[in-house]
Amino acid sequence: MGAIKRTPTLFGGMGLAVFFLGLSIFFPRPISAQTISAPCGVVDGIDYPIDISDSLGTRYDDFALFRNRFGGNHVGIDIGFNRWGETVDAAARGEITYSDPEGWDTEKGVVIVRHVFPDNTIAYTLYGHMEQTDTLKFPPVGVCVERGDPVGAIGWPSRGLPHLHYEIRNFLPDDGGPGYTTNNPLREGWFHPLDFTLLWRLRLDGGYLTSLSFANTPALPPVLLDTNEVVIANGSTVESYGADGVLRWSVTMPGVITGISGLSGGRVIAYARGGQAVTLQTGRYLAVWQVAGLVDTPFVMLGEMILFATVGGGVAAHSPDGALLWSFAGVGTRDNRALDFSVGASQVALTVRTDEGEIQWRALDGTGRVMSEGRFTGVPAVTPTNAGWLILAGSDLMSFTPGGADGRDQMTQITAISPAPGRNAKITSDAAGNAYIFLNNTDSTLLSVSPAGALRWRTTYPLAGAPLPPVLRADQGCVLYALDMDGMFRVLNAADGTVMTQRQLYAGGVRNGSPPARMVRIEAGNRLLVSAGFLSLYLLDGTALAGSALGECNAG
Repeated sequence: MGAIKRTPTLFGGMGLAVFFLGLSIFFPRPISAQTISAPCGVVDGIDYPIDISDSLGTRYDDFALFRNRFGGNHVGIDIGFNRWGETVDAAARGEITYSDPEGWDTEKGVVIVRHVFPDNTIAYTLYGHMEQTDTLKFPPVGVCVERGDPVGAIGWPSRGLPHLHYEIRNFLPDDGGPGYTTNNPLREGWFHPLDFTLLWRLRLDGGYLTSLSFANTPALPPVLLDTNEVVIANGSTVESYGADGVLRWSVTMPGVITGISGLSGGRVIAYARGGQAVTLQTGRYLAVWQVAGLVDTPFVMLGEMILFATVGGGVAAHSPDGALLWSFAGVGTRDNRALDFSVGASQVALTVRTDEGEIQWRALDGTGRVMSEGRFTGVPAVTPTNAGWLILAGSDLMSFTPGGADGRDQMTQITAISPAPGRNAKITSDAAGNAYIFLNNTDSTLLSVSPAGALRWRTTYPLAGAPLPPVLRADQGCVLYALDMDGMFRVLNAADGTVMTQRQLYAGGVRNGSPPARMVRIEAGNRLLVSAGFLSLYLLDGTALAGSALGECNAG
């Protein structure tokens, strides 16, 4: 496209307020009593303008992609290639604000639709590179359209194959716009069309409480602070967003950030490759220190104690001001990434590969004392419980709980799992001690085992061909939550493994997906903090999503 670049208003985000009642909980910001004029009605559903299953199936996503040919970052997505003449539909109910068959000259026509959403916000969908046909004309300005009404046909622009250029933005109601910008489109008034569409489907489907969208993709799970801020790590940059979605502050570290966490008083701990650890507050440095840790392994927090994995299976504990509190020396020389580093109620556990090629797992308490340990031939799946740890090593399911004669944890062989789990099996547990295991085998088996080792149920989980298993989280014993790599969020009945409901989130395209940033966290009041590893963080109502499963469980 050769359109002139315009300067839009800044994108202000969805808006939310963050309150902390022991745990971090979102509550929606009240909507203004002033009603925005909606002569064509308020959006009650949203779709894509054409069938894009071919694009989603290949994880295609060219939003914000820089193209030398046009000297900027793409502000929309290009879809429907080689489907010349196919009908393009309005994505949602709205009013035509621009309609010109020559809006982009030889790059063909443009139609823009104004949409009023239930929260009183306005967004514009733009359909570019379109043509008219003998039977399909562009609707005139001022006409109301419903979701699914035709607005044109996929055209054949002069500088490319037939396709549809599709944008969603909050400005320029009557101008085709630039198509490209030299800056981040999310900071200039454009929305990511796929993320925006799935976010609003979620909002309209029920179970949604609120959300916050970022201008950059988090590389790690977002961190909520007690100052109404959400902090993310993107490359070597730490960014803090306010409740209104606006960037509050940004700090660049000397290496890629591999771990972030929050402390009281709005403080942030960040750790980067190269070994630099920092404590930040409102974007200012409170402490800077060097840690000889495993550079690609995120640290973990035990209270306000910061624990880093070190060479050979060691652990070093630091205070927020950088002081070394204690260290447990490893016995090997390997300095590659830890296979697992997790924190429980009062312990931290580290899994590493020894110099001899074995897998060593070790749990330490808050003083650095070894409470339990074991060596395995394969990488075990580990999860903390209220009382200790559950470990799935090969087919053996074991528990480690306090109470041994020597003061260390007591190991109990619970049961043997059959069929044998595949690589990257996942395990979690509920408050009652039941285990939930995704075997990651060819049958995508998901099963649950009681604390006594009895099989509670077995089912086939609807996940086929994914390179990574789902993130699993269980509540008090009523509901199991699962988040797939492709952004599908499922709510399962913990009593039998049946899927109660599911919601599709956008996890990012082939260039933007960030699986390490996936997150499911169960907060007070059965509220769920969910991140699919892309631009949006959601607060969902677990009670509404679980429905009868939660009611029957609590009644029992």
